[in-house]
Amino acid sequence: MNETLFFILLVMIVLIFLLAVPALLYAGLKKIADPVPLWLPLLLSGIVLLVLAGSLQFRVINNSDVLLETLEMAILMLLVITLAVISPFPPFEKKIRIDPPIAIFPLLSLVGVYLLFLASLGESLEGGPLSWFSPLLPLTGWILDGAAASLHIQDIVYAPGLQMHTILLATGLYLEVFIIAGLFYALLSVLPRAKDEIQGK
Repeated sequence: MNETLFFILLVMIVLIFLLAVPALLYAGLKKIADPVPLWLPLLLSGIVLLVLAGSLQFRVINNSDVLLETLEMAILMLLVITLAVISPFPPFEKKIRIDPPIAIFPLLSLVGVYLLFLASLGESLEGGPLSWFSPLLPLTGWILDGAAASLHIQDIVYAPGLQMHTILLATGLYLEVFIIAGLFYALLSVLPRAKDEIQGK
């Protein structure tokens, strides 16, 4: 794949995931069940993480095409972020005083993409161990590092030749965005509507 074409495709895919995919995916879930039960996006998130792990483990994309492999991983990671944004939303949907409530999805998706960008910068020196999770994921990274240390599996988790680090990074990223989104929804759910404030005056 041409590098210029790859960059254009990547930018377009990121913009689509930022602006459209979360709302479209949530609308699709509402077609299945309305109101959306909390377990439904969580189940879908688990399936996507399993697909990501399987894709890494079984090398679905040929290693010789690095750009195509990178594009596939970017799409899966963006889907993980999207699901992390919408997963905590169902309990707060009727309480958030923004019309429409899903208008806040792009903002949280942007936060997730920013965290993904930061995490992608945590590359190790060639041949050296991969970076710890805590500098990449401030909220959940220390949990993953602590678990790896307590189970004495650092050699497996941080080994550059294995895929465990990427799988755990995707899981940690999901949890990180999930926590941020859940706290943001909870905050918005207790804020008064602007119209209510005006009428109260």
